Amino acid sequence: MHIRLETCARVAEIAGAIAVVVSVIYLAVQINDNTKLLRSQAHFNAINLGQRPLELMVQNQDLADVVIHCDSDPAAVSAANWLRCGNYYFMQFNAWEYFYYQQGDEAIPIELWNGADAYYRSLVATNAGFRRSWKEIEGTYDEPFRSYVTEEFRKATASLTN
Repeated sequence: MHIRLETCARVAEIAGAIAVVVSVIYLAVQINDNTKLLRSQAHFNAINLGQRPLELMVQNQDLADVVIHCDSDPAAVSAANWLRCGNYYFMQFNAWEYFYYQQGDEAIPIELWNGADAYYRSLVATNAGFRRSWKEIEGTYDEPFRSYVTEEFRKATASLTN
């Protein structure tokens, strides 16, 4: 029996097409696994950034006392204590910014964003030190995060005056 060259070429084309399909499926699985891993890492990073200021307060009673004073009456604290508070608030704004951009990239679950955003918006509404700090450092943040936070402060101020 004599196999024709044309038949061999067709078999090779079919085998090549099957190999391409298998490769594409393999790449899709790899990309999906990589996406899950990246989302998990973004989630972990967000939680770490968000809880770091809280860890500092738990670990250092003096800092906790200073921040509590800054939270309620930032105008009455010494320059040195305001510097400590300003850096503490800066860490919180950085965490909020990270959450903001990660949710925009859909890199963290929406539930994590909703919880974090609600927490930071509650600080906007209730924390005088957080408000003072934003007025001093808002220029260090770029758009669109800066406008988002500024709008949250505007809404909180409007609700306080109503």
